[in-house]
Amino acid sequence: LRHLPRQGMDRLVLALLLGYCLFSVSSAASKKPNFLILFADDMGYGDMSCVGHPTIKTPNLDKLAAEGLRFTQWYSAFSVCSPSRAAMLTGRIPIRSGCTGKGWLGGVFRNDAIGGLPTNETTFAQLLRKDGYSTVAIGKWHLGQRLEYLPTNRGFDEYYGIPFSDDMGSSAWKRDGDTPLPLLHNTTIVEQPVNLDTLSERYVNYAIDFMARSVKAGKPFVNYLAWNHVHTPDFANKKFCNTTRRGRYGDAMSSMDTAIGKVMKSLETLGVADNTLTFFTSDNGPWLIRRLAGGSAGLLFEGKTTTWEGGVREPGIAHWPGKIKPGGLTEEVVATYDIFTTVLTLAGVPVPSDRIIDGKDMSDILFNGGKSKHECLFIYKGTPEGPEKPGLWAIRCGKYKLHFFTNTHLKVRPIKHDPPLIYQIEYDPSEKYPLDSSTAEYKEQHKIILAARAEHEKNLHHVPNQMAKGSSKDYALCCDPHSKKKYPTYPNCTCNPENWDAFVCRPVGPRFLGDDKDPQAYLYPYPHDEM
Repeated sequence: LRHLPRQGMDRLVLALLLGYCLFSVSSAASKKPNFLILFADDMGYGDMSCVGHPTIKTPNLDKLAAEGLRFTQWYSAFSVCSPSRAAMLTGRIPIRSGCTGKGWLGGVFRNDAIGGLPTNETTFAQLLRKDGYSTVAIGKWHLGQRLEYLPTNRGFDEYYGIPFSDDMGSSAWKRDGDTPLPLLHNTTIVEQPVNLDTLSERYVNYAIDFMARSVKAGKPFVNYLAWNHVHTPDFANKKFCNTTRRGRYGDAMSSMDTAIGKVMKSLETLGVADNTLTFFTSDNGPWLIRRLAGGSAGLLFEGKTTTWEGGVREPGIAHWPGKIKPGGLTEEVVATYDIFTTVLTLAGVPVPSDRIIDGKDMSDILFNGGKSKHECLFIYKGTPEGPEKPGLWAIRCGKYKLHFFTNTHLKVRPIKHDPPLIYQIEYDPSEKYPLDSSTAEYKEQHKIILAARAEHEKNLHHVPNQMAKGSSKDYALCCDPHSKKKYPTYPNCTCNPENWDAFVCRPVGPRFLGDDKDPQAYLYPYPHDEM
């Protein structure tokens, strides 16, 4: 070096510094954490063996909890599928995106919906992809099946899955005259009807392949893996059929648990386990109207389609080896839409400031045993239809939860509570003993919660109701509108006739007193827009 002229020396130093800077930037990028979001469908708070279910065995979820942090007060944004998923992806409670149902009793997007998650809403996938992340959505979507609403137009590089609930189309497991259930790769129908017997295994294989490709490319990844389990019809292949003491629901739980174990094992094989934050939760509580085909909320009251704890309080696990202390248990209140803010913060991506974001950063809870940043959670049942038909049915502030209206899965007609019911929810998570409205405790909490509601409603703005746009058969997904010419004995839109004869675990479900009067009661007592 001493023999170089000064000008040459300067150029060499500049080149070395530039190379070091580029290496530092590359190293920083490679250290960005990966995110794996495991999202169950209709799973109850009490459905894991690690929380005490006596006949459901979930060794892989138990291991995830034992190696990570389990939440006892994790809330969904809503008690049914589409709104809760909209909130998780956007960090905003679904009333802000127009995804709380066509009316005050709520609802979801149908399989031929006109609307979907609005394109002016921003998902964490869009923001992370701009920051260099590889992004994939696998499994159930349920935020609109039209092209502009599909995952590949909402921030995900790739999509592989069923774009709505697995009972929103006909299959070997559910023959009811509906359009055959489609499987999509990105925006292309690759199978119709889908073979549910092999679906979970294919989800696992796609997830592992995606993560392997991301690691090989040196890119951090987001893997949103939304299982179709354990939504009815509780499909289970030959390996799991009739293998558990909990019946078909237990078989489906075992299938999902095994699949989760394979995905988690792949993180170790790929060498990225120590740089991957994994979340596990469910979209809403168990579907009790399905009786034994639905899950259990454990000690919590009620389930899906209600604003009681069993409808909105979910299992929750966070796992990150070397970052989250193993064997942790937190009683802090968090919500599914906190995932949005947490992953952006950990990735070093600014949280949007041009809109209200309801999600809070959970980092202090995850890593330091910190406290919840939520003062109140606003629990909607649907879209407001006037003063006597509000969308906001319940509010939790601190240790107290207030109900303006309630219903149950058997008594869907709303009951107005005047004065409202208030529970000390940490004493009484089963919501059995409301406070006496004449007490000072009730009056104080009533005042606090009503003030919180008034402040919350100041920040609400009218947005188009996406579900009120309705549905149209023109938007039903069909691989071939003229398939009857080729396969005259099968339903229209059949491109995989062999899948009508796919394996179905028998019996399909338990029988109950009164089923002979309505043989379809076990499977489909409600119209789709109530799911």
